[in-house]
Amino acid sequence: MRQEMSKEAAEEVLRLPRQYTKSDLRRAYTKLARRYHPDAAAKYGYDEQTAQRLMVEANKANDTLRPLFEGRPNAVVERGSSIVSTVGTGGRAGSGNFYETYADQDIWETSEGWSSEASMEKPPLSVRSVLLGPVVLRVVLVALFAYVWWCTFPLLDHNRGRFFPAGEWTLLDVAALVAAMVYPTYLVAYEAFSGQISGLLREVLNGVVSWVTRRYVDLRPRSSSYGCALYKLIRNQLYFLLLAPIALYLIAWCLASDPLPLKIAFGVAGGLLAFDTLAAFVHGGLINVWTSALSERVEATYLLIRRRLLGRCGIAS
Repeated sequence: MRQEMSKEAAEEVLRLPRQYTKSDLRRAYTKLARRYHPDAAAKYGYDEQTAQRLMVEANKANDTLRPLFEGRPNAVVERGSSIVSTVGTGGRAGSGNFYETYADQDIWETSEGWSSEASMEKPPLSVRSVLLGPVVLRVVLVALFAYVWWCTFPLLDHNRGRFFPAGEWTLLDVAALVAAMVYPTYLVAYEAFSGQISGLLREVLNGVVSWVTRRYVDLRPRSSSYGCALYKLIRNQLYFLLLAPIALYLIAWCLASDPLPLKIAFGVAGGLLAFDTLAAFVHGGLINVWTSALSERVEATYLLIRRRLLGRCGIAS
């Protein structure tokens, strides 16, 4: 006999937002189905048995929630409760119209105004939401990383004397040059294009403020789903670029070390890391396996912490 799944458990498995529609359900299920597919599971760090088990859970969750929309394709379901409303053209309940629903409330004081679990409609930007929201913090971090790049990038005229020795070059000099070229440039480009470092910082600040004040604060723009910024930060890295200077340093220290044990230790570590760097270039290697497992653990921990945070703020998760 097939074991039944509760509505709350199904919503947790599919990671649905606080209010969701039939389209949100289909989108969440499709995302997981693609992740657990045998052709893609290994890319996300799942073995065949784990992917199959998670796919069974996703199917069961989808089968549990799909009947909620039978005969009501425009319904909006409240997560964690039995409330189901129908989207219409007028009225406040279930209208999905932000201007009607929050016309008499302060955006700053409502958890749904900027919650990433809210529906797709976006509220008008206020001065406070702009200053503390996703744009300014990202710009500030990009400017800070750009300043570090300006102060350290070796090919700029005012930095050449620190990285281009007048005498004979050693492998340590080359390693220092490569590291100074790669890391500051990577920081600027990564934050400028992804915004995930500022996203992590903002998520931590929001969580601390929410925990201390017991009033939920989330100044991210609305989206149909939520996710852990640290999970994305761990997953979305070009690890072959980040590992290459370290491998070069280890090999250089191997050649520069006198005691044989140190030379052997640095040589083995550098060789293994160089091999893993090459493997990471084609999305393989131990670093990708380890970071995939770590990111999944981080996401599970994040969901637990978020549930406790929402409970502390008096919001049903």
